[in-house]
Amino acid sequence: MEYPTREAIRSLCTEQSFERGRNYYRQDRVQEVEIDGGEIRATVRGSNYYDVDIDIGDDTIRTHCSCPYDHAGDCKHIVAVLLAVDDRDINTVRETDPESSEPLPATGDLESLVEQITADDLREFLLDILADDSDLRDRFVAFVGEDTGKTVYDYKQELDRLFDDAASRRGMVEHQTHIDFSQYVDLAETHRERGHIETATDIYRAIAEAIRENMNRIDGGTGYYGREMEQAIEAYAETVTEHDLSHERKRPHIEYLCDAFLGADHGFASDSYDDALRTLCTAEADLEYWLQLLDERISGISFDGVATGDSSETENGGDDSSEDTSSDDLTARPERTDNVLCTSDFTDGPLTTDDFTGGALDIEHLEVGTLEFDYFVGDAFEELRIDEPTTVEKHTVDVEPTDSGTAETRISESLRTRGVLSAYIYLLKQLDSEDALTNLYDDIYLEHTRFCKQYAQQLIDEGEQDRAIEVIEDGIRTFRSPRDLRWLAADLHKDRDPEKYRKTLKRLFLDHTAWDAYDELKSTCSEQEWESLYEEFEQHFERDDRKNLVKLYVHDDDLEKAFAELKDSEDLALVRKYRDSVATVDPVEYFELYRELLVPFAANDTGRRHYREIADHLEEMQGFVPQERFEEFIQFLKEMPC
Repeated sequence: MEYPTREAIRSLCTEQSFERGRNYYRQDRVQEVEIDGGEIRATVRGSNYYDVDIDIGDDTIRTHCSCPYDHAGDCKHIVAVLLAVDDRDINTVRETDPESSEPLPATGDLESLVEQITADDLREFLLDILADDSDLRDRFVAFVGEDTGKTVYDYKQELDRLFDDAASRRGMVEHQTHIDFSQYVDLAETHRERGHIETATDIYRAIAEAIRENMNRIDGGTGYYGREMEQAIEAYAETVTEHDLSHERKRPHIEYLCDAFLGADHGFASDSYDDALRTLCTAEADLEYWLQLLDERISGISFDGVATGDSSETENGGDDSSEDTSSDDLTARPERTDNVLCTSDFTDGPLTTDDFTGGALDIEHLEVGTLEFDYFVGDAFEELRIDEPTTVEKHTVDVEPTDSGTAETRISESLRTRGVLSAYIYLLKQLDSEDALTNLYDDIYLEHTRFCKQYAQQLIDEGEQDRAIEVIEDGIRTFRSPRDLRWLAADLHKDRDPEKYRKTLKRLFLDHTAWDAYDELKSTCSEQEWESLYEEFEQHFERDDRKNLVKLYVHDDDLEKAFAELKDSEDLALVRKYRDSVATVDPVEYFELYRELLVPFAANDTGRRHYREIADHLEEMQGFVPQERFEEFIQFLKEMPC
């Protein structure tokens, strides 16, 4: 059996994985290797123990490792095993005779070899190995507890060189190029295990800062680097916390994390430093010091009139009379809120990421595969409604390059302010500063729906329902998406004011298509009252939303009207969506409707994905008509010109 040479092994992986795998092999991390012809099984010690399976055929090499590596080429663990097999002089390798199931005995075990060697020979061997391997040398220094003499700046310089080496000719780290930081993570873990807190935190800090400062050199999605940075910040906080330091020894770490939190230039980085502070500040003195640092560093910040991206003041400056939150007027155009995102909402100009996502999603986190619409907007919207003519040009903007020549993706001031306010709220709650918290909420509850809802809930818990209703109504008038606030209002009105309760449920259904509110409203009405409301809802959806008109009919089991509306809509997706319920009215006629819409769809495009969609539609149609009629239609589709 011919096993891969070093040149062949190098071709299976990236240069970084090869170097790391070679280091792993030299560090005797490859354990329990078994070779049975072309089948190789081994265990490799990394941050955990990983199982490696390799099957070598005449022209193929199939590899698998239990580690989470999912980037280009094979991982360092597979490389280390292949190098061990190539040398086949390590004590952990056992070759199995094809004629026998018994493994051949090992050439010797490490413990007995160490006992046999003299101290001078062992010292000479160790010095030679350490001289050739800087990674192993650093780990040895960490193990024996000597001062490395390196600062955060020194480690950052080394990490910057990794970015330099990974950069292309145009100076960018190309998409899907993932720098391996494991040698620094492993080194930090060794110091952490040995109780060298300051050195371990220096290394974790260097990793996080090096990634942050090189983010503008990374092309495309940066999810990998965001995760690596988050893990380093989390490990920093955990290292300090797990050693049960006094408050005095924690103070420099709290100060560093607070400065990093306030100075973070990406939303996910700010969140990571915030989380680290919450992990680190476990005692009252820690929390009080964090609060003091916030006060000192943002004493000049203004919380007034901050644009939050999900709020919009009315044209008359937010006057209470500008919107009647309990209005019954269905002739006016419905407000653009909550579960439907209308293209006409975009006509005020280009949207920032924060505008579109409400700060819920950082563009640095998009490297997770193809995004669905609901992934991108969270639960803020259920669909995109094309209600008015619009163009791409209206909603895009030419981004001015930064000094580094890359697009600006820094955290917005509104998002930064919300992060600071959230930290203040957390600290005041942890310190039981109720009066200060109430005063803060009074100042900021119209900065964001989250603060408004939190303040209202606090007032409700304290029995101040009247003030809670005032706060909620202020929020409903202020924010574009007040669904949660309206539900709070409904709960408050339910036993206090039945008329306002019903009006609130009505707005929840009309503005947010909240079917729970629809059902609850129906249960509170007499038969005559409901007939009148139902007609209003029909008129409303006939004018503005035919899709929800079909949904209304189906929800109320008015299937004949739903069928008629589907025929008028000529919408193939809707016909498929309501197949199970509406087709029961007349299966044959439903089949004919489906057929009429599917024929032009089938002729509209080609390609594997398109044919798969046609097959899915045919599967939905099967059973409506006799098999002979169904097969006749399939034959018709096959004979259609491409």
